Amino acid sequence: MKQMIPKKDILKIVTLSFFGLAAIEIIGEFLYSDFIISLSKPLLLPLILFIYWYNSEKPSKVYIVALLLNWSANVLFLSVVSDVIFVATILFMLSRFFILITIFEKLRNLNFVPILIGSIPFLFLFTYLIYLIYEEVFGYTVIVNLLQSLFISVIGGFALGNFIMKSDEASKYLLVASLCFALNIFALGVKYYYLDLGFLKPVAMIFFIAGHFVFLRFMTISEREKIIVNQQK
Repeated sequence: MKQMIPKKDILKIVTLSFFGLAAIEIIGEFLYSDFIISLSKPLLLPLILFIYWYNSEKPSKVYIVALLLNWSANVLFLSVVSDVIFVATILFMLSRFFILITIFEKLRNLNFVPILIGSIPFLFLFTYLIYLIYEEVFGYTVIVNLLQSLFISVIGGFALGNFIMKSDEASKYLLVASLCFALNIFALGVKYYYLDLGFLKPVAMIFFIAGHFVFLRFMTISEREKIIVNQQK
């Protein structure tokens, strides 16, 4: 009878596959290779989803929806059709909203004051971004950019506020993830609406990949801590 592969080894294989594909995707961005990007990019978030689902005793449905929305947006962003890109932009924005809801579920007891204080640095960052690009954005793009900035700022507020109050392992991962998400949006905003520098897209992708993997670590650790607390009661 064949011996089953241990869960730990499966997670290790999938995690290494994720980082291998991430490296290929970033190389594809540097080389402007649509072929490499179209092969690697659509597989990244499904691997994150598998790692989370396989490693979680009680997966968050909201987080899963966030990953599926973001994956759908990534696939649609491969298109060059303006209407498809519009839909992708909306889905990407919605994915950030569901990430925010996921964080709220984890940190619902956090006081409003540290959230407000924690949001200030992120609001400054995105205010500066909007100042840079305001002459280039029109119509729905203005609303989308404002909502994106608001969602990421509130996510950052939760992350920084939680880090100030707790400073535990999970809060550190959440703070790093929120910074990566913010810098991802900032780099893309600068590239598409201010300075079309070649290195900004790969850099934005690095922040995107790092943000999702670190946020996955936050989810895993916070769920593990919750199980330990419940067992101690």
